[in-house]
Amino acid sequence: MKIDKKNPLHWWLLAQQALYSLLAALLRPLRRKPPKPLVVLYGHQLSGNLKALYTAWDKECREQFDLFFLSLDPGQAQALRNAGIAVLACNRLRDMLRLTQARVMITDHGLHLMTPLLRLTDIVFVDVWHGIPFKGFVPADFQLQQRYEEVWVSSPLLQSLYEKRFGFRRGPVRPLGYARTDRLFQRPPPASGFLHANGVDAARGVVLYAPTWQQDDAGRELFPFGHDQASFIELLSRACAEYGALLVVRAHLNTSIPDGGPDNVMYCSQRDFPDTEDLLLGSDVLICDWSSIAFDFLALDRPTLFLDVEPPFRNGFSLGPEYRFGAIIDNSDALDRELRAALAAPRQYHERFAQQHRAVTAAVYGEATDGQAGRRQLQHLYSRYMAS
Repeated sequence: MKIDKKNPLHWWLLAQQALYSLLAALLRPLRRKPPKPLVVLYGHQLSGNLKALYTAWDKECREQFDLFFLSLDPGQAQALRNAGIAVLACNRLRDMLRLTQARVMITDHGLHLMTPLLRLTDIVFVDVWHGIPFKGFVPADFQLQQRYEEVWVSSPLLQSLYEKRFGFRRGPVRPLGYARTDRLFQRPPPASGFLHANGVDAARGVVLYAPTWQQDDAGRELFPFGHDQASFIELLSRACAEYGALLVVRAHLNTSIPDGGPDNVMYCSQRDFPDTEDLLLGSDVLICDWSSIAFDFLALDRPTLFLDVEPPFRNGFSLGPEYRFGAIIDNSDALDRELRAALAAPRQYHERFAQQHRAVTAAVYGEATDGQAGRRQLQHLYSRYMAS
């Protein structure tokens, strides 16, 4: 759940979270050690790295330790509960009191108003973040995570970035891989839940347009090269129509793109469909700008078109423009041409960009391309912090 500062309900939920977590911290010394260690996941949604860790635990680690996803959003918590997910809700005192027995908490965005747990308890905190960044960060952006016991990143390159640029001390940052990409590196048969749920033939070509949000540029347009939404979607859908492809428009969690356009256009916001990896598995071509989704799609080794627009980052880049691994496009005609080429002859795309794909994959993922990052992380977590 994204916090809306104008919504009184959100303030009430945060107040409950703060009160109950403080109570849990104070009661923690009085509670008995549970029969099995308890791990808690916390984030805006059960998606990305958190969902991948939940899936790995569900398959392999249920006997070793218990695991719950903690949700700030009561509606989300109920929906997950109905789907059979082990979930706790921040607005339920009895759920929050489970924190009195938690051994580990893993987050991908932060803690909101649960930060007293860092100071008042011996809970082990682990950060898995939520994207390999083009966006430039500075040490002040990670003041919370710098106090964690561990931070898991995708490769030695990212480890170096965290230690040299983001202010992390040596030791806590561990290049254990990126769990959310496990499915992408494994490349299972192309049975996308998103496509199936919307009645889309899995054999049909899919082009995904996924721009980053406004970030540090509040006036930034989501559609490039002087286009408004209607004209840009028309440009892409026209090329897609010639090859029988579907255009899927992906809005970031922090923004909104209204529905509209020809029949071969479908809108799929991150808010309504958080399983980004499933959507990527069903996509044949990605069009993006400076979104970290590019590095997830990289694991699939499929055509990627980068819109060369002004980056919306106040602090420059973490990974610079040289980490763009596909066609770099700076005008509408080039976009139309490259999209048609990628749909008509993907093999030629790979002949042009195979070397860049390999080089960037090696840099941002290191040796963690085996699709086993989630398993590796949970094994590390258990052996280091829970095994007795």
